[in-house]
Amino acid sequence: MPSTLTGELAAVRERLLEFFRQRKTRAGVLARRLFQIQSPEDGELVEHLIRERRRQTRLDGSMDGSLVATAWCAWELLQLDCPPDHAGVVRTVGYLLRQQDQPGRYGEGCDPERHEKAACHHVASGFFSPGTVEQKIAPLTFPNGVTVSDETDARFAASCFALRTVIKAQEDRRDSVRRHLNSLIELPGLWSDWGGRWHPDLVFFALGPLALAPLDLRSKVAPLVSYVASRQSPDGSWPGASPFHAVEMLGLAPMPEARDSVARSAPLLCSLIQESESLETPVGEERALITLRALKAAES
Repeated sequence: MPSTLTGELAAVRERLLEFFRQRKTRAGVLARRLFQIQSPEDGELVEHLIRERRRQTRLDGSMDGSLVATAWCAWELLQLDCPPDHAGVVRTVGYLLRQQDQPGRYGEGCDPERHEKAACHHVASGFFSPGTVEQKIAPLTFPNGVTVSDETDARFAASCFALRTVIKAQEDRRDSVRRHLNSLIELPGLWSDWGGRWHPDLVFFALGPLALAPLDLRSKVAPLVSYVASRQSPDGSWPGASPFHAVEMLGLAPMPEARDSVARSAPLLCSLIQESESLETPVGEERALITLRALKAAES
């Protein structure tokens, strides 16, 4: 991969850097850090953003009682350099942990057919609940814009999303967290039947937390990263998957193969960003940040 970007990629990079240069948002802070153009006011801005998120949480540590919104809040705090023992992180992650193995989780219940398909709690263990079965959560849209329409799939995706945050908060030694990680590794067909039972976007939801898994699981995760990377098309996309979601999750894996795959996606993401009417929306801003990370990988 060349050390510098040329042509359209360089033009998109400059457009995005200008877009983020004065953005008083978390994504703006992260983009400026990524390309080392920090603003003198960023320190004060970070403190404001942290306080703002803490004020939005309930007494139980949640964001409006939502598993996904709470996981995202904790993730943002961690990205803004809050340590795992920061009060805001402890409260929000504590809420997430209390939702493990609760009613409404993916894999809840068992019957002969589900057990045979390994779709029950005997295999899918340690999952987080986004609410009871009476509380419909689908269609569920995540911060990067990917939407999961099926109710069961949405519960699976929400749990993986929460697990990613919990692991980033260094809670990976908990037995319940380890059970969730191992469940993702062992679910039949998830890592072998692309486009079959498991929608490609769900594969990437599972990959996100596994990419952050502790070192003792790295030997089990590496083949999964290779499998996902092997499904990438020549144009940089993954059949059936949101390219922004795919790149964000794969970019978490600390492996050269993952980084190369992300770099190959840069032209596609740049093209999609160029077609976007506006980057000002939360989803647009998040996708712009993902594209910047892909460009950074393509530069190295």
